[in-house]
Amino acid sequence: MKGLWFFALMSTICLEGLGRKFLPSVPGFVFYFAKDGVLLLGWFRFPPPAYVGRITRALYGSFRAAWIAGFAWTLLEIVNPHHDSITLGVIGLRAYWLWWIAPAVIAGVLQDPVEKKRAIYVLSFLSIGISILAMVQFVSPATADVNIYSYVDGEAVRADTTMIYSTGHARVASTFSYITGFSDFSILVPALLLSLGLGTTDPKPRRAALAAALAAGASVPMTGSRSTLVLCVGVLLIIAWSAGLFFTAAGRRVLMGAIVGAFIGTAAFPEALQGIQDRFNTSNEETQSRFLEVFQILPPVAMATGDYPIIGLGTGMQQNARAMMHLPDLAYGAENENQRYLIEVGPLGFIFVWLAKLGLVVALLKARKLLQKAGRAAASGAALAYAVLTFLGSFGFDHVWQALYFSGVGFILAEVLSVMRVEQESKLNPAAATSAAGVFPEAHRLA
Repeated sequence: MKGLWFFALMSTICLEGLGRKFLPSVPGFVFYFAKDGVLLLGWFRFPPPAYVGRITRALYGSFRAAWIAGFAWTLLEIVNPHHDSITLGVIGLRAYWLWWIAPAVIAGVLQDPVEKKRAIYVLSFLSIGISILAMVQFVSPATADVNIYSYVDGEAVRADTTMIYSTGHARVASTFSYITGFSDFSILVPALLLSLGLGTTDPKPRRAALAAALAAGASVPMTGSRSTLVLCVGVLLIIAWSAGLFFTAAGRRVLMGAIVGAFIGTAAFPEALQGIQDRFNTSNEETQSRFLEVFQILPPVAMATGDYPIIGLGTGMQQNARAMMHLPDLAYGAENENQRYLIEVGPLGFIFVWLAKLGLVVALLKARKLLQKAGRAAASGAALAYAVLTFLGSFGFDHVWQALYFSGVGFILAEVLSVMRVEQESKLNPAAATSAAGVFPEAHRLA
C-alpha cells in the first residue's frame, strides 16, 4: 500500500502534463491539485512516527519560530484590503506551506527497506520514461502533436512558440506542462538519483538509479535552458565530490561511465548542446541579467530593486492561477520569486518566508554533517546539493519545483533517520552517537 501511494505521488508530480495534453476535456486544475490530494492522503493514511517529528524539529531548530510567524502572516494577508479573491488566497497559502509536510511523510514511509527499494525503482523507471519522451520530442518537429505543452482555454500551446531558432528544435517539456517543470526535474532528480545509486548497496536498485541518472542527465540540454544545465552539472559535481568519486577506483569507474554516456548523448543529439551554446552567445545581456538576479536571494538586494506595496497585496495575488481565474491585471508584477513575495506579503512577510527557507539550508547542512560522520557520503552530498538549491528555485510560485524539492528532502531525511535508528538500536558505536548528538542534541532521544 505504501509503495502504491509513493507511485501515485511521483506520478501526479511528474506526469501532470500528460493529463493536460491528452485529456484536455478534464479541467487543468484537477491535474494541478492531484498531487496535493495524494500528499494529504499519505499524511493521514501513513502518519509519520513520533520520532520523525522529533528529528525534524531538532534539525530545523529555532527557525520554527520564523516558520510559524510566516504562516500566521500569510494567513492574515488573505484578508488584506487589496485582496480580490479568497479562493486565490487559499491557493496561495497552499503554495507557501503545504509541501513542507512531504519530507516527514516520505521519510516515514522509506524507513521500511523494502519500501525504499520500491521507491528507488519507481523514481528510476519514471525518470527513464520521462527522458525517453524528451528525446522523442526533441527529434520531432516543434509543431508536432507530441510537442504540445498544454491546453489553455481549449487552445493548444505548442513548442514552436519557444523553440531555439538557431537549430529549429523544440525546447522540450516531456511529461510536464511547460519547460519550467521539465527544467525543475532536470535539476533536482538526476542529483537525487545519483546519490541514491551511489548510496545503495543492493546492486539492482543501484544499477537502476545510476542508469536513470545518466538518462536524465543526457536529456538536460534539450530543455534549452542555460541555468538548468549549469545547475544540473553543478549539483552532480557536488555529489560526485562528496561521495569520493574522484578518489577511489570504483568512483572513477562510475565517473568514466558518466563521461562515456555524456559523449554518446552529445554525439546522438549534438544540436541540443549547440542550442544552449547559441543562447549563451547570442543573448549575453539576458544571461548577465539572469546571473544578477541570483543576488536577489539577499533580502536587502530584493527590497532595493523592486516596486511593491509596504503591506503587500495579499497572499496568492501573484499566483499563476490568477490568469486562469480571469481576474483583472494588477498594478504590480514580477517574475522573480522574491519580488513576488514582496508584492504579495510585503517586506515583513518576505523576511519571515526567507528565514523559514534559511532554516531548510541550516537543517540540510546539519544533516550533511551527521551523514558524513556516519559514512553516508552520497546522501551527505545530496544534502549539500539541496542546501545549495534551496534559494535558487521557486517555492511559492512553481508547484513542480516545490513538490520535487521536498520529495528529495524526504529521501535525505530518511537517511538521517536510518543513521539515528541504527545508532539507537545497536549501541555499538558510542563515538558516532556522540557525534550525532553534537550535531543536534535532541536527536538522540528517540524513545
